[in-house]
Amino acid sequence: MGKRAIYWLLLACVACSAQRPKAGSSNNGVGERADGAVADAAFGAGNPSAAVGGGADAAAGGGAKGADAGALTVPTCVKQAAAAQQAPVDMYIMLDRSGSMTELTGAGPSKWDAVRDALSQFVNDPRSAGLGVGLQYFPLGQPGVPESCTSDSDCGSTGGACLTKACQPSQLVSIPFTVCLSDADCPLASPGCAPYGICEKDATLACFNLGANGCGAQGACSAAPAECLNFASCDVPTYAAPAVAIKALPGNAAALLASLRAETPVGLTPTSAALSGALQAAGKQARAAPTHRVITVLATDGIPTQCNPTDATGVANIAAQGLAQTPQVRTYVIGVFAPSDTAAPANLDAWAKAGGSDSAFIVDPTQNVSTQFLDAMQKIRGGVVSCEYLLPPAPVGSSLDLGQVNVALIEPTRTRDAFYVGDAGHCSATQLGWYYDAPPASGSARKILVCPQTCTALHAASDVKVEIRLGCKTMGPE
Repeated sequence: MGKRAIYWLLLACVACSAQRPKAGSSNNGVGERADGAVADAAFGAGNPSAAVGGGADAAAGGGAKGADAGALTVPTCVKQAAAAQQAPVDMYIMLDRSGSMTELTGAGPSKWDAVRDALSQFVNDPRSAGLGVGLQYFPLGQPGVPESCTSDSDCGSTGGACLTKACQPSQLVSIPFTVCLSDADCPLASPGCAPYGICEKDATLACFNLGANGCGAQGACSAAPAECLNFASCDVPTYAAPAVAIKALPGNAAALLASLRAETPVGLTPTSAALSGALQAAGKQARAAPTHRVITVLATDGIPTQCNPTDATGVANIAAQGLAQTPQVRTYVIGVFAPSDTAAPANLDAWAKAGGSDSAFIVDPTQNVSTQFLDAMQKIRGGVVSCEYLLPPAPVGSSLDLGQVNVALIEPTRTRDAFYVGDAGHCSATQLGWYYDAPPASGSARKILVCPQTCTALHAASDVKVEIRLGCKTMGPE
C-alpha cells in the first residue's frame, strides 16, 4: 500500500429524510456491501443506538448511486469520518555480533559485513523515512574483561579461561569451527581440542600447525587473538542502554552507520539477556511515546550459549512477556542459519510467535545474506507501518466515545467494514477486525490495531483507504 496524504474531513450529516436502501447481504463474511455502499446501521432516524453490529439493519446494503456511479454513502449517524492516520513506528534492533558472524557467506563477504550492508541500505532507503530506529549489539562485555586474550591471566577473575583452543577438523567429516576447552567439547569426528592460529595471508582461515610454514601457500600460522570464556555480560540494563538511541530516519542514519562501522564480532551468544534488555528499552520508549508503535527486532546467527535461560522455551517466554506488557512490544526475529541447521527455524519461530509476529525470517548464509536480510527488514517495515492507526480527535464540542467508533476499508468500488473484536486473541481468520491498544475502560487507549487478516487485506489491495468513523455504535462481528 503506497503512501497517501493524511487529512481530516468533517462530514455533514446526511439528510434524515433520505430514502432507506433495500436490505442487502454480506457476500464475503467480512462486511462488504453488495454494491459498494457502506452499512446503513441506523438509516433514517440518525439514532446511534440502532447501529449494533450483527443485526439486519447493520448488514443493510445497497442504496441508489447518484450521478457519480462510484459514489459511496455513509450512515446518517456518522458525525465525523477521517482517513486513518498511521501511528509512528519505532524499532529497537538487537544485533548479534558474536564471533561466528565472521564466517563467510556463499556470496563472499562475512555474515557480519553482509548484515551491516543490508542495514546500511535499510536506513538510507527513502521508504524508511519517518521510521524511528535504535540499535544495540550482543554480546556486550563485562567490565574489566578484554575483548581478546592470549592467556587465562588476561581474563582476570571474572573472565574465565582464554579460549586459545579449537576443535581440529576431521579428514572425513565436515565440522564447524568451534572453540573448546577440552576434547570433550568437540564432535566425535574431530581429532581433539588443540591450540589454533590464523593464516598470515588469509585471516579467515584457522590453522593448527603453528609456525612459519603452517599454512603452506597462505604463509605462516600465527597464534590467534582469543576470547575470554565469560566475556559476555548478562546484565539486562546493559543491553537496554542503546548504542544508538531511537530517533527518526533519515536524521538518525549517520549515527547508525557510524556505529555499525565501529563494531566488530566477538564472544558467544547471550540471547536471553540481550532480548530482555531490548524489550526493556522498547517498553520505555513506548511509555514515553504512547501514540507510537514500538517493536524489537532480534537478529542472530546462533543459539543461546550464555546467560540463563539458554533453552528455546525460556527465550520464547521472554518474548511473550514483552507482548503482555503495557504498552505491548512485539518481537520480530531474523535468523542467519544454514539449511543444515534444521532445529533453528522451529526455535526462532517459537520466539517470534510468542512475541506476536507469527514466524521468524530465516536467512540462508550459503546465498546472498545482504539481499535476504534487507528483504526481511523491508517486510517487517511494511507489516508494522500500515496496520496501526491513531485514534482521531473527538468531534468539535464533544468528547471521544470509544463505544461509537467504526473502521471501514474504502476502495474505488466497494467499502468493507472491519468489526471490533476486543483484543488480539479474538481476531478471526475470516472477518476483518480491529481492537484498541488498551481496554476502552482503562482511559489509556490511543490507537486502533487491525487484526492480521485485515492487515493482509490492506497489503493485497491496490488502492485502499482506511477510514475511521465516529458517531455510530461500534459494530461487533457478524
